[in-house]
Amino acid sequence: MIIFDNTKLCFTVVMFVTCALFPSISVSANVESMQIESIIVTGRRDQQSLDQLIGNIAQLSSDEIDRIAHAHINQATARMPGVWLSRGNGQEVLAAVRSPVFTGAGSCAEILTTEDGLPIRPTGMCNVNQLFEVNTEQASGLEVWRGPGTVFYGSNAMHGVINVLSPSIDQNQLSVQLGSHDYRRVKIGWRGDQGAQSWQIAANGVSDGGFKDESGFDQQKISIKHGWSNADIEAQTHLSAVNLNQETAGYIKGFESYKDDALWKVNPNPEAYRDASAVRLSSQISGQASLGQHSGNWQMTPYVRRSSMTFLQHYLPGQAQEQNGQSSAGIQTSYQIDANDRTIWIGADLEWADMWVKEFQANSLGTPDNVRFQGQHYDFDVQSQQYSLFANGEWQAAEKLTLEAGLRYESLTYDYQNNMIDGSTRDDGSLCNSSTGSCRYFRPSDRSDTSDDVNYQIGAHYELAASTGAFFRLASAYRAPQINELYRLQKEQEIAEVTPEQVDSIEAGLRYQTVQWFAELSLYRMSKDQVIVKDSDSFIVNDGETRHHGVEWQLRHQLSDHWQLTTTGSWAVHQYSYARLFGNINIDGNDIDTAPRWQGSAHALYQPSDSTSVEVEWVYLGKYFLDPQNAHQYAGHNVFNLRAQQRYGNWQVAAQLTNLTDRRIADRADYGFGSYRYFVGEGRGVSLELKRFFVR
Repeated sequence: MIIFDNTKLCFTVVMFVTCALFPSISVSANVESMQIESIIVTGRRDQQSLDQLIGNIAQLSSDEIDRIAHAHINQATARMPGVWLSRGNGQEVLAAVRSPVFTGAGSCAEILTTEDGLPIRPTGMCNVNQLFEVNTEQASGLEVWRGPGTVFYGSNAMHGVINVLSPSIDQNQLSVQLGSHDYRRVKIGWRGDQGAQSWQIAANGVSDGGFKDESGFDQQKISIKHGWSNADIEAQTHLSAVNLNQETAGYIKGFESYKDDALWKVNPNPEAYRDASAVRLSSQISGQASLGQHSGNWQMTPYVRRSSMTFLQHYLPGQAQEQNGQSSAGIQTSYQIDANDRTIWIGADLEWADMWVKEFQANSLGTPDNVRFQGQHYDFDVQSQQYSLFANGEWQAAEKLTLEAGLRYESLTYDYQNNMIDGSTRDDGSLCNSSTGSCRYFRPSDRSDTSDDVNYQIGAHYELAASTGAFFRLASAYRAPQINELYRLQKEQEIAEVTPEQVDSIEAGLRYQTVQWFAELSLYRMSKDQVIVKDSDSFIVNDGETRHHGVEWQLRHQLSDHWQLTTTGSWAVHQYSYARLFGNINIDGNDIDTAPRWQGSAHALYQPSDSTSVEVEWVYLGKYFLDPQNAHQYAGHNVFNLRAQQRYGNWQVAAQLTNLTDRRIADRADYGFGSYRYFVGEGRGVSLELKRFFVR
């Protein structure tokens, strides 16, 4: 028997209420039979029609991003089914795409983050908070591929791909935004064209005082693009840079402490901080060529990247400081061959990276022989070499049936160098006061590790009618171990014998699209093996298994020329499927912690003219467990937001109220070290933006 609580019942009613209105309200006499075409780029790293997509993707257009005017990326992705970017403090984020929220050293590797199809970090050294390294605030679009990525992507595209489309300025503009808690932001967009060349600059700077004590941040982002083309070749060069200086607020502790006004704005870790910067340069070059009697399109994208980060691990005893960074370079290539009723893609990707990690603890934990000793814990470098080969084919098997199959092979080698004393001693070589003399941290001796992986996809799309299609997809994905999982060991784990994680997925869906309607329903089931976890001895092992299944939907209805209703949501079950004792409880069959079964959003957009818009938003997050034992729980929450825009000639005013009801919520809840812990969500907030457009 299924029992709905009031919130779930209300959420389901909102999802389907527009269907009841369908017979009585229409935009125009013939609009129901008209079909529109939506273009996505994430699946094949190039343009593709959404109505023929074998798989599913959630999109936000540049207009939606502009209307949301997000201070944090989770405000934008809240309207995507099966996606939860859980906000920490400032610009910190933990991601979930068809998954629980992942934490830990390799958690960022479960979901691939890209910009224009290029991974923003090298394989082996992502970061859970890395989305702040992309200019999402001025992006021309945001796409999230849910489920294993296509063969155009390799390691890390396990549960999905978050792809940010870089800024594309169509009108020169300058804006100033002011908000609660001393929030200030300036954005500028400029574009100039001269003959076959174009230049553009998109930049923004933010200063936020933070709604909790000593929790503000300053952030600057810039995207510079140069375009050039002639009759045969087109090139788009992109330079992206970001800098972040953040004062971080830590967890508050105690059951439902986020509801306590005396604790709500308290920052128990005023000493915490995060300083980070990143630079990326790429050039996408494409053209046409012929192969015998068949035409083809080629594309190559060379790139270089550099990033560095320093932060205080305020959530651990001793509060060690971590420093990490990477310099990397590579090239993506592909060739598309059009041959009658078949299209074939072949390609190769190459990448080199130089990565480094340091950890130093300045604090003493009371006794000089504590296993979490005062001093240098880690200092190592890793050089990596990676190459991949892939092929993908699409075949128009019948008038209404399209088949697709693809295969990718990838090889990755790490060369690790320890810059300290090998083993688990202190940094001076002395022993700690443990039963074995070992300290908490183990540093392996120099070594090399190689992994070879293959993933595949098989799919079909059938056109049921001019506006309706069905798809079916089988796919696999993998992720290589991160360098922190292999070489940043603890206790007496001398060597981490860690192999890549593997996931197999099956999904099916229906998609209906006209001018008035867009509806998509998808069902999926995923089986994940060799999951990398820490056991009860803090050893890194990868014998874990998890299972994931769910239903996702998107529904958009243009009620009239002025009104649009939208709802998105998901119901999902993410469970452990292996025997392991946590606190003497076998977790086999338990829900994975921080994995709500229900989540979604609904929106009502009113646009009486091209100059005016008003939108009401409802965001719902269901309850979830906080530990593998399923002994502690967060009740979930509802949040309501209101946004409005008004344009007067070359001026535009935009205002928004977030968390209208001033609800006390937790952006993320957790249970650890014997206590409930919460990252508190912001209360009611207000912001006002003034924008000036300039004639090009």
